[in-house]
Amino acid sequence: MKEHSKSFQPRLLPQPEGCATPLAEPKGFATPARRAFLSLAAGTLCFAPARLGAWSDKRFWETEDPASWTPEQVQELTTKSPWAKSIAADPKNGVGAVPAGRSGGRGGRRGGTSSSTTGVPRFPAIIRWASARPIREALKLHLHASLAEHLVISVTGVPIAAPEADPSSSGGGDANADPYAFLKQQTTLDVHHNDAVQPGVAHQDSDDTSTIYFGFLPSLVNLADAKIATFSMDTGMLIVKTKFNLADMKYRGELAV
Repeated sequence: MKEHSKSFQPRLLPQPEGCATPLAEPKGFATPARRAFLSLAAGTLCFAPARLGAWSDKRFWETEDPASWTPEQVQELTTKSPWAKSIAADPKNGVGAVPAGRSGGRGGRRGGTSSSTTGVPRFPAIIRWASARPIREALKLHLHASLAEHLVISVTGVPIAAPEADPSSSGGGDANADPYAFLKQQTTLDVHHNDAVQPGVAHQDSDDTSTIYFGFLPSLVNLADAKIATFSMDTGMLIVKTKFNLADMKYRGELAV
């Protein structure tokens, strides 16, 4: 046993660029397959922290003309950038969840509302600051006329059903009633040190019905000296929420909102 233990002499593996912590390979386990696996692990361990600020160090939108942006760059800008957040919409507490005590202790935390244990789906969603110039240029986006002169935030991927008219009301309901009135009441834009503001306009994309746009009056949203803007929407079944770091939302030297 002693002779066997002496054969374990560590040898440093080749490290990926920028990795400060070396991985050692035991001499007795230096097979090609194991060496390849450990090298891959080294790359993974060093790569993950670097990705946290990937776009912050590679602002191609500041140096390249929008006409030259590649599909990959457009994808990054419109899904994971200062103006776009890819999130998972969480089921609202108590909605679709298995009541606590009826699932053999698998209800999860907070009264059995955990989607991972009750099977309640979480919907991937993208929240974009759609009125921001880089988003409009990347998507070649032309906002609806009702959204003009508004700060516009869009939500894509969350199932939203417009409420049906109340059949008990006279005439079957007001044909001119805003079908998104309730949703607008449950949607806010909260800028640090200011009261949360509700949108005055909600408009569903006619070409992509999975996208809905919310328009906020700039006069009600005081962005001066603000650092964080928090968008929140409650569909009645799902909670959609994300934060925008306003300091990062600079485009060609100006705040792009």
